[in-house]
Amino acid sequence: MFDLLKSKHPFLMKTNIILTFAAAITLAIVPTIAQSATDAKPSSTAPAAQKYTCPMHPEVISDKPGKCPKCGMNLVVLKAQPTPKG
Repeated sequence: MFDLLKSKHPFLMKTNIILTFAAAITLAIVPTIAQSATDAKPSSTAPAAQKYTCPMHPEVISDKPGKCPKCGMNLVVLKAQPTPKG
């Protein structure tokens, strides 16, 4: 079955092993490179606007960092709340 790979000459055996290994690596790498090229997203998309809130007053929400108008604490980044599944 694999008579071509079972050569008696050491140089041909090494060559067959190297060529088989190179082909296997090529077959593994090429689809990965092709997939990453198609997955590239345009860089012109704007990032989502970040919201800030007071740790003590969650009803205070701002578009920019600063101080809470009620207590003067620094506003922190508002984390997205997970939506309940039901």
